[in-house]
Order: sequence, then structure tokens, then C-alpha cells
Amino acid sequence: MPHFGYEILGTVGTLVLASLVTIVGHKIINARDLSPKEHYRIFRLLNTIVMVVTSVAIVAFWSKIFQHKGQFWGLIGAGLAVSLREPLLSIAGRVAIFAGNMYSGGDRIEINKLSGDVIDIGFFYTRMMEIGNWISGDQYSGRTIQFANAQVFGTPVFNYTRTFGYIWDEVTIPVTYSSNVKALSDILKDVGREYTQEFLKGAQQQIEKMQRYFMVPRFEVEPDVYIKVTDNYIQITLRYVVDPKQRRKASSFIYAEAFRRMRERDDIEIGSTTMDLTVHPPDANAKGDEQTKAADNPTDAVGKPEPQQDSLERKQKVIGRPNDEESSSPEKAA
Repeated sequence: MPHFGYEILGTVGTLVLASLVTIVGHKIINARDLSPKEHYRIFRLLNTIVMVVTSVAIVAFWSKIFQHKGQFWGLIGAGLAVSLREPLLSIAGRVAIFAGNMYSGGDRIEINKLSGDVIDIGFFYTRMMEIGNWISGDQYSGRTIQFANAQVFGTPVFNYTRTFGYIWDEVTIPVTYSSNVKALSDILKDVGREYTQEFLKGAQQQIEKMQRYFMVPRFEVEPDVYIKVTDNYIQITLRYVVDPKQRRKASSFIYAEAFRRMRERDDIEIGSTTMDLTVHPPDANAKGDEQTKAADNPTDAVGKPEPQQDSLERKQKVIGRPNDEESSSPEKAA
């Protein structure tokens, strides 16, 4: 009967060591002054590394028992690797998410056309609160989305809040050609500055921090106005930075404040899609007078179709043989 003393002791020792590393690691993480997102990321990354290393160590201890059955267990392992491909990829995806700092709890992301705020990153699945879908303005729909961590491999992951915590948004107001475009542009710039002045400094600091680690260009974070002429109106667009989770409130505030100031002026008028329609009075000559109608004969204009001759008559004309009517005529007979 085989003895498993070494394997059992090794397994117990590995589990005890893993527990001690986890406890000490958690205390060190809790003692550091970290943001909630960074605390969540490092906490989960430590748990993942300890779990993977512990599993590998235990398998290594017990592998000696089956050293003479390598081919059999090799086939079993290959079968398990194929059948458990997605779960294993999801575990690897969890490691990649935390180690590569793709996203963390609280981040707003988009993957495979699914958007939401991350609420948990498990060993196999990531869960997030959905935004959008039938709800406009990037607000919560009330549903929870769950997708496999393996999807981060080979799929673009859009992060709204990682590295740079702001996005650019636009509001557009159409005005007529006769409106005071400069006055409206000044109004939109003033409203944009009024809204963004509280966090413009923080946004600028984040850009400077990004430039120390990435090759990013110089961003313009001050609100700016752009003008476009269309077939029906002049389109005035305000571009500004905003917290991605406050996007709808920001646009509502800017629209409300801009319209309040526009009502105080008489030289700004909202434009819309229009159509010019020209109506002409009825023209008697175009329809024709009574004399023209009397002389008009459409049948004479197109002509009356001739009757179809049979093949025998056409043959007689071709060979020069007179028909009965021609032979009975005395003039032609003479």
C-alpha cells in the first residue's frame, strides 16, 4: 500500500503558506493609502496569484505518484485542456485584467458592444451594470451583464475612466442664416467654461501624468466652438470635456443655460430643416383655348394603322401580277 506522507505534508504546508501570504498581503494592502479602484485591483490580483501558485505546487507534489503513468495522464490532461478551454482562458483573462491594468471595479467600459460599470471581476466572469441600450444618455438600464473574462483576448476593451477620467462630448444648436453666429458662439463658450471650470485643472493634471508614461499628444481641454454651414441652417457645436458618468446632466445644463441666454436676445433664431415651395397661378394658354381644342385631333397626329395584307397579295405585287381590282380597271387594261 503506497505511502503519501510526503505529498500530504507538502500539500498541507503549501496551503498554510498560501494562507499566511494572503493574510500578510491583505494587511499590507489595507495599510497603504490607495484609491478604492486600486485597492480592489491589487487585492484581487494577490488572490489570483496565490491561488494559481498554490494549485501548481500541489499538482507538482502529487505528480510523482503518477510518474510511471505519464502517457495515460498526459492524454487525460490534454482532454481536460480541450474541454475546459474556456474556463482556463477565463482564469488567464482574470490575471491579464489585473496584471495589465485593463479595468478594475468601478470603471466604465465597453466590450463587444456591451457597456456598463464594472461591479465585480470573478475567476471566470466579469459583471457590470449596463448603461445605454434603450436608455439614452449613458445611464443605467437596471440590468446586470455577465461575460467571460476570456473575451479580453483578441477583443478591444474601451475604458471610459482608466488613465484619463474624462471624455469629450458635444452639444449642437442650429440657427438661421440671419442669426448672430458670433453672439451664440460666445454664449456657448461662456456656458461651457462655467460648467467645466471646476475640473479643468484636474483634467490638465491627468493629461500631464499620461504624457510621462505614454506617447500622447497635447490635448485641448478648454471648451471650443465649431461652425458648419448646411443646406437649411448654420450648425453651432460646442466641444467640452465631461465626466463620463455625468454626460447627460452636463448636456442638459448646457442646453438649458444656453437657451435661457438666447431668449434674452432678438438676433438669434433657431433653425430647422425647411423647404421652399413655389406656387404658380393656372395658365389658360397652357391648357389651350377653345379654337385650339377644336382644331386638335390626336388621331390625325399619330395616324391610323393600315390593315394587314395577306401573304398572297404581297406575293402578287412582288412578281408584277395584277390583282382582280387592277384588271377590272379599263384605264390600266388599255
